[in-house]
Amino acid sequence: MLNLMRKHATSWIIKFLLSAIVIVFVFWGVGSFREANVNRVAEVNGKVITMDQYYDAYNNVIEGYKRQFGDNLDDNMLKALNIKQQVVTTLVERELVLQEANRLNFHVTDEELARSIQSITYFQKDGLFDNRYYINVLRRNRMTPEQFEVSQRQSLLLSKMRELITTSAKVSDEEARAWFDYENETCNLEFVAFESEQYTSISLTKEAIETYYENNKEDYKTELEIKVAYVFFDKKKYEPSVTIDDERIQTYFESNKSEFESPKTVEARHILLKVEAPEGSESDKTALTRARDVYQKTLEKDADFAKLAQEFSEGPSKDRGGYLGKFKQEDMVKPFSDRAFSMKAGEISEPVRTSFGWHIIKVEAVNEATALTLGAATPQIREKLISELAENKAYDAAEDFYESLYDDTLVAAAQAKGISAIVTEFFGKRGPATVFRDRYSFSRAAFELEKDQISEILGWESGYYIIQALEKKEPFIQELLVVNDRVEKDLLKKEKEERAYTHAVECLTSIRSSDQTAGTEKAYSFSTTGPFKRNEAIPEIGYEKEINEAAFSLTESNSIGYTAYKGTKGYYVIKLKERKQPDDTAFKDSIISVKDTLRKKRENRMFEGWIERLKMDSKIEIEARFQESS
Repeated sequence: MLNLMRKHATSWIIKFLLSAIVIVFVFWGVGSFREANVNRVAEVNGKVITMDQYYDAYNNVIEGYKRQFGDNLDDNMLKALNIKQQVVTTLVERELVLQEANRLNFHVTDEELARSIQSITYFQKDGLFDNRYYINVLRRNRMTPEQFEVSQRQSLLLSKMRELITTSAKVSDEEARAWFDYENETCNLEFVAFESEQYTSISLTKEAIETYYENNKEDYKTELEIKVAYVFFDKKKYEPSVTIDDERIQTYFESNKSEFESPKTVEARHILLKVEAPEGSESDKTALTRARDVYQKTLEKDADFAKLAQEFSEGPSKDRGGYLGKFKQEDMVKPFSDRAFSMKAGEISEPVRTSFGWHIIKVEAVNEATALTLGAATPQIREKLISELAENKAYDAAEDFYESLYDDTLVAAAQAKGISAIVTEFFGKRGPATVFRDRYSFSRAAFELEKDQISEILGWESGYYIIQALEKKEPFIQELLVVNDRVEKDLLKKEKEERAYTHAVECLTSIRSSDQTAGTEKAYSFSTTGPFKRNEAIPEIGYEKEINEAAFSLTESNSIGYTAYKGTKGYYVIKLKERKQPDDTAFKDSIISVKDTLRKKRENRMFEGWIERLKMDSKIEIEARFQESS
């Protein structure tokens, strides 16, 4: 019955829940309740993965990337991420794990399911699970408790299976140190840059342009284009027709008071003197003596607490002058919080003992708890409820129109209903010019359609769409007359790069010769990058993976890069100036987080290896258009 729900989009709360509760894989979709043999994407040991599941998962992934990258999410990034293949792979792997859980007779009890759902804050009122609120939240999103609980039960089962497979993952101190040294070693380079844009005197002949075009015709092929008709149900259009009375606002306010409350917070700095020995031991007493000495320094006239923290603190906030930012009482260990929340702004505490050691706390500011009154919260509540009800109306209108579609074209059906249908020009992967906020999602859905096929109801940020594919225009190679400017630009870029490479090789040859024979090196001006780590952007050069990798392969006895390295701006010749390992103190400060990171990496590898073995023993069929080569 999921096809009667809002397709491919729900309110942000349910979107968040349906993605957050799944912790085993990076991405997957919510199971469909439609017949399994409709619109097959793949089949795993006889179990069909449907288009509904694929679309749900696909849209969840896109929403996640939108939140992560914002306006930087473009066609090139989407192509690099290979989302179609990523989603299909994830759905197949998810199904394999569920089947294996069933074979092993793993299950989630009703009690475990209940505890999980009751712990979700979106279903709580004043910190306690509220069944009526739970049902209302789901109902507003066209979902029944039964449907949501199936999804949640599967997620818990997947989590159990992961825990079973990865429980033996352990990391030794030696492994942690080796990894820490590798990740935090720094390199400092000397380099000569040959940037392509410095070569401005290159001229191109007509014959050279024609030859380049003939040799690279495929680069000037158009992309596949499509022409569609669509009907759009704009959420904003329905807002003026929504009326919210005061009683409804008050009911919402009473049911969601925590939404309008801000707890008390403290902004503070601290100086930490670490103690690993038990409280009361000789080591602990020594640390306390040191802490008292530092405390006295903080009380001296003109004392700068931040500078003292940089000098004496042994915690990770040392470089920030001990600054911890704003925090709630439950964010810190109890002895620390109890003391900090009993202080006034500007006060400095005597040493406070926690499991980490002795702390000296300075409270920078105290922000008392606040709570909006009904009157103050009313505009915010009204706006939210209007948006939700307008979205409901938009979906209802889309559903009413969708159910009226029979053998008519989308345009004819829209005319019969007195609804405006839009017919686009041909467009590519960037989407049609008539669609704005939802353009990328619209384009992806349109290109999934066969000629004359009508989509189901597609819901995105601004509203609901129903699309019909009208025509597709196959790619073709454009004539030189049409793309001459592009060809000339591409050839000029190639010529500049070749000249930069030639000069870079001459430089490298000169440097290597001077390494063997004194006085043979030409005068090249070297610059210095400054220290950088593996996989980091290189100062003065930028993020260049190949150059970064080459830098960390250099040694004192083999200090010159073996080739001229290509970067975004041109070519580089590099020489090692210094490589430096991190010190013991840095490792000791980070050992817990390092071991936790490595353990998670090991768990991922174990789980991935286990899934690959499942794949080898399974029969998996994926529709051609969803395979990696398509």
